[in-house]
Amino acid sequence: MSTHPLEWTLRRLHAGELPGPETQQIQAHVSSCAECHEVMKGLEADQARFEAEVPFDRFAANVERALRKPPPSRPRFHGVLIAVAATVLVVVAARPMLSSSPSLNRLKGGASAELRIGGDGPQRAIQPGDTEALLPDERVRLGYVAGSYRYVMAVSVDDTGEVSALYSEQGMSLPVEAGAGRHWLPESVQFTGTGHERVVLVLSENPLRVETVQAAARRGWEAAGGKVAAMSTLGVEGEELHWLLLKP
Repeated sequence: MSTHPLEWTLRRLHAGELPGPETQQIQAHVSSCAECHEVMKGLEADQARFEAEVPFDRFAANVERALRKPPPSRPRFHGVLIAVAATVLVVVAARPMLSSSPSLNRLKGGASAELRIGGDGPQRAIQPGDTEALLPDERVRLGYVAGSYRYVMAVSVDDTGEVSALYSEQGMSLPVEAGAGRHWLPESVQFTGTGHERVVLVLSENPLRVETVQAAARRGWEAAGGKVAAMSTLGVEGEELHWLLLKP
């Protein structure tokens, strides 16, 4: 190659997203180009630092234990009690970009949220509003920075209109954890079935009833003609963050 490949191309190479012939061509260039070789080393170092934020093996081990347990009464949710999140590779919808730090959606008072995915495939995070395809057996973690908000809840909606309460306490929102910075909801979630699953995290100043949020989600699904991908905000008190997942 007479010119250097774009950094975008090198990032796609690092993520394993280039087609076979192009992969071979770019790899050949990198092996003979000191400048591009250094760029690739930098991408690898960024990824290593990102994954070292919280060791992934803790997440994987808990997944294995969860899979050995009998199915819970709600097969859509498997509790895996871990206090920290699996770190992941940051991407946008089709995983075109890598980053050394996650990008969070900023809300009022410095609040933000993040959804991370871990499992046998590439670790990754998706920004609120994005869509991501899940690989088989992958699990989801939700984290938040509460800012001025005092309560947090998460629900999900699937293609059939079933609304599941992912994180709540005795039918109400959870109190946010004390202290500034990012906190992770204490369990990983594995979704069953196929099709879409919309995950909604709600930060609020007052506790919300699960049934109120579930009813709003159901109305949103009906208003969208039964199309999870077409849903908009639920219209409940507080701030909402949405992610759309495509289950295998």
